[in-house]
Amino acid sequence: MTATEIAGLAGAGLAGAAYVPQISHLVRARCSAGISPLAFAAWLLASVLTTAHAVAISATVFVALGGIQIVATALIMLCAARYKDTPCPSHVSRPARGRAAASGDGSDNEHGSSLRAFSRRRGMSAWRRALRERRSSYLRPDTGIQATHLKGTI
Repeated sequence: MTATEIAGLAGAGLAGAAYVPQISHLVRARCSAGISPLAFAAWLLASVLTTAHAVAISATVFVALGGIQIVATALIMLCAARYKDTPCPSHVSRPARGRAAASGDGSDNEHGSSLRAFSRRRGMSAWRRALRERRSSYLRPDTGIQATHLKGTI
């Protein structure tokens, strides 16, 4: 076995390891949110076709890579089908919060608008602003978030 074949097999193993977080989340959380069945079906077909070619030309590294991709993609598709429409809490969209949600007038509350102004001045991306707002909402008493995780401690 040459050094490039060893490197190629290590790369195939790394590609397989990249699937582990997705599969782990699917299995542990029983959550299929964010999984596109059509995209994974296309990836599965592509893997089967390229692996068939790799087998035909006896390309060991690509046969290994294709096998890993076929197994991982099929497993993701099976779990996604099994856990269809069962998002975990981190993928469930949160209801509107704050005084604006309670009043129904669509206006923003003072905390959120001041955080956005601060974020814009600091040049933060929209994603970082949303993350900062989400974190700060846990500190505000007016969010309406129920403390169900504290059940029995009060």
